[in-house]
Amino acid sequence: MSSETIKRLKLCEKQQVVDFLNQHWGTLHPLVNNETLFNYYYVDGEWINFYCLYDGEDIAAVCGYIKCSKDENSDIWISIWCAKKGKNGLGLALMGKMQELTGAKVMACNNIRQNTMPFYTFLGYHPDEMNHYYRLRNLAEYNMAVVNNKNIPCCDEPHAELVEFADIDAVKQYFDNFGNSRPKKDYWYVDKRYFRYPHYKYKVFGIFKDGRCSSLAVFRVNESEEGKVLRLVDYIGNPADFADINGHIDVLMEQYGCEFCDCYCYGVDAAKAGFVLRDEKDENIIPNYLNPLWQKNIDYYFFTTDTENFMMFKADGDQDRMNLG
Repeated sequence: MSSETIKRLKLCEKQQVVDFLNQHWGTLHPLVNNETLFNYYYVDGEWINFYCLYDGEDIAAVCGYIKCSKDENSDIWISIWCAKKGKNGLGLALMGKMQELTGAKVMACNNIRQNTMPFYTFLGYHPDEMNHYYRLRNLAEYNMAVVNNKNIPCCDEPHAELVEFADIDAVKQYFDNFGNSRPKKDYWYVDKRYFRYPHYKYKVFGIFKDGRCSSLAVFRVNESEEGKVLRLVDYIGNPADFADINGHIDVLMEQYGCEFCDCYCYGVDAAKAGFVLRDEKDENIIPNYLNPLWQKNIDYYFFTTDTENFMMFKADGDQDRMNLG
């Protein structure tokens, strides 16, 4: 296969991707057929963040990605990967070239199917399972979680200060510690993903120690008919400093009236921040799907091309979005 058979598409060629995925994805993909979200995730000036592999004149496979920063060779998250039936080998070939094509130092994908993990191992990547942590608010009863074992670890008194930032200008004023996070994010990303997201409202907090903002923690309050849940969806900073959130989760749950706080993550030890790891021995159900509520434990899988200092959270890639069908 020659690399000349692969090309990145211009915005004027967008319909080729839409038509291909509508024919070969199996269902109508919500991010492809929702104009607002397609433009939000994939449009990049005169280009779209999709590469297509052509078998002759026909598209055999497509791969769409999301940038982690404004850099030309930004780290990326793979978002959509699809090959025509009978062309799986060409689909693997395209995936195997995505890091080279984009120049990304780190390439990852959030929420892959468990049964596809061997494909990523074959390509030399690292597939794994995200950890699901949670902390219950101390309530007499629970409407959303199914609590058979009310385990609420004692927390330390907060030794760091949590300050909410109103906009990206406030973040720029106090925070500059992007270098230790991989994939590497930047102000452009934080602004786009959390201050300018078209559907959800996020709460971006700076974690201050000794008068300096050492890291960022991003939360979202999920509201439904059954109640409210606090979701810790991103963290940017040194992995070890994640423990500085210890003591603050209870305060936030009380402030926002939330039943529990959960966190899907990899690369940090959330137990040091007062969370409980939901594993196969856990008797509780900490639902992931809340609108509508589905009281079932859900596992997330991912891959990355590099595990060194790698962190992943719920909102990475195209995750933590509305259920659009």
